[in-house]
Amino acid sequence: MSLPILVAQEKWSDFDEAWTEQMNQDGPIDDLLTAIRLAGDKKRIARCVPLVRQHVELLDASDRHADAARLLGAALTAGAPASEIASPLMEHAEKAWGNEPWWSKHVEITGLSGGNDLRRPWQAFNKLRDFRENTLIYHAGGWGTGEIIELREADSEIRVRFESGRTDHFPMSGAVDIFEPLSEEDLRAQHFRDPEGLKKRLKKDHLEILQAVVSRYYGRATLASIKNALAQVAIEGSAWSAWWRKAKKLAENSEWFRISGSGQRMEVRLLLTAADPVEQLERQLRVLGSLAEITTRTRDLQSDKNTTPELLEIALTHLEQDAADANHPIGERLGAWMLLRELRGTTPAALLEWLEAAKAAPAPEDISEAPELWKLFQAMPSSRDQENSIDLLKEVYGEDAWADEAIANLSFAPPGMIRVLIDRLRTAKRKKELAEAYTTLIARPLRAPYALIALARLAENGKLEGDYPPPATRAQSLLTLASNLWDTRRDDPQLTRAHTRLVEMLAGGRSSILSRLLDDADADTMRSMKLITQRGVEESIDNLVTAIAFHAEPAGGGARPSQGFWVGEEIWTTRSGLEKHRRELNELVNVKMPANEEAIGRAAAQGDLSENAEWEAAIEEKRNLSSRAASMKEDERRAALLENAILPENTVCPGTRVRYMDHTGGKERTITLLGPWDATDDSKIVSYRAPLAQGMLGLHTGDRQKVNLPGGEIEIEILEIEPISVD
Repeated sequence: MSLPILVAQEKWSDFDEAWTEQMNQDGPIDDLLTAIRLAGDKKRIARCVPLVRQHVELLDASDRHADAARLLGAALTAGAPASEIASPLMEHAEKAWGNEPWWSKHVEITGLSGGNDLRRPWQAFNKLRDFRENTLIYHAGGWGTGEIIELREADSEIRVRFESGRTDHFPMSGAVDIFEPLSEEDLRAQHFRDPEGLKKRLKKDHLEILQAVVSRYYGRATLASIKNALAQVAIEGSAWSAWWRKAKKLAENSEWFRISGSGQRMEVRLLLTAADPVEQLERQLRVLGSLAEITTRTRDLQSDKNTTPELLEIALTHLEQDAADANHPIGERLGAWMLLRELRGTTPAALLEWLEAAKAAPAPEDISEAPELWKLFQAMPSSRDQENSIDLLKEVYGEDAWADEAIANLSFAPPGMIRVLIDRLRTAKRKKELAEAYTTLIARPLRAPYALIALARLAENGKLEGDYPPPATRAQSLLTLASNLWDTRRDDPQLTRAHTRLVEMLAGGRSSILSRLLDDADADTMRSMKLITQRGVEESIDNLVTAIAFHAEPAGGGARPSQGFWVGEEIWTTRSGLEKHRRELNELVNVKMPANEEAIGRAAAQGDLSENAEWEAAIEEKRNLSSRAASMKEDERRAALLENAILPENTVCPGTRVRYMDHTGGKERTITLLGPWDATDDSKIVSYRAPLAQGMLGLHTGDRQKVNLPGGEIEIEILEIEPISVD
């Protein structure tokens, strides 16, 4: 039985008995030394002194003077009376090592020269004695793990090679203060000796690794301590989150571990004897803070192949009792009932009562408000529960009427339900009604984004046939939705996923839906599309619309106006604008993306990823940041400096200051056209890609032109064009 763990858990009678048994067996004392140090931390060393004296007598009788000195030294540094310990300590130390060639030097360096004040000298001496060639040490200040490769006794120095490959010399007097000797069993030592082997163990032997870490903290470790220990062997960020997720689940189901607390206050305890599985599970369920946590724990048990039917039934009974408590939020109660339904094969009576009451509720006066039954479906806490709600719909309305109810309320279907619901309606031969629903939603694209995206994917790929609005109208509606989701997606993980699906549908693949819808669009149509994208859309959509607009013919036919140097794949900018872009890219790559990785790790540590909205949002944010970084890098590759451009004479182009008359507003104005990264809050500096500038590019002094702006059409007249210095 582990002596340090007995002390950590303050089982003093068991500790005395185990110590006496070890004493009589004349065995090694390493665990005992750790236990003595821990007893000192707990201010209980006084009760250990009689057994220390008894044990030292036995060690002396066996000529084990080194162990006697080590035991006395451990007791001394733990707080035992120096007047009682110092003299025998020096006596046994000299008998053990007095003839060693290094003895005098070590005594001199550490000050172990007698007297009663030997605590610090002994600590230094004992550590210095462990410093030998090939000994592994750890430096907590930043150098990490290293190996002593040379002892220079004459110079009182040691030479250390660290994991990084760095080699350095240290005076022995300083080394004892900054280095911690490591045993070969320590994870840090194993990482140094065989990093690939330890990496394999970390993936396979989660409980063994966890046991090693918790034992290092005397059988009881906080989550922060465990995380720190794994960081010392290069398991950090998402790797740590994945490892801890698996280790925690195994520990919860192990009879040798007990986990208590939550969040950063979580603590893992190594048990001395195997816990009764039933008692342990009931204790876990009692201390869980919410019904959602009990639901997650029950689902984990169900997925664990080692869970007995008895344990699963205990969890289900507990879940059922807690779900009956009206003090829990309705969403958590619905999640519990849905799991009970899944595992027991029948719908809980309490859930059926809620469904029937919702069905009987009067229809809302506001047609944009969801009926009560569909509000329940929307309150389901996970996508899995929302999808399984389709079966509840059939259960409440029956096989003959469920499809009518679904068609009538398709716009209220929650995101986890919508795609499967539409597939089942297609199977139920309701394609005509689905096509009509698509036509209705095209006219109001923001009303039901999840339904519109799912229906558009089918309709625009030929899997639904109907009398739809013209292609340009459908494209405008879907672009409007894309712009809206771009603005609101970060507020809701479900909207984030909807936005991702919409972007993939509109701009993904060689023959994207957006390309097909705008295949015959003229310049005027594309101008209206550009106005939508200028409100903000994902980069790939913006690029696609720009490319289509570039090739669009003017309305009514005719030749394309002459093009200037600003037309092409280059992004024209000043040198200062380019530097600004690079700073933004640097912040994205070196600040925001690492912060996102930390957010993923924190979210993953919370538990089951299938129901972890914070983790899903962080993962989606990672995709967005990665996409943005790739786009910004590509933009930088395409950057061209205005300083190097040859400006055409008397022509509105990037790098010119333009004075013009706004005949619609009756005002004369002046603006400077620069690159998209040069624009500021100063309204006089305008990106040449902005709508106003796009309407001016290529014009000459005296030209009049109608320009489409987000606020409406204006008519302008160019009064003066002046090249500016951008050096």
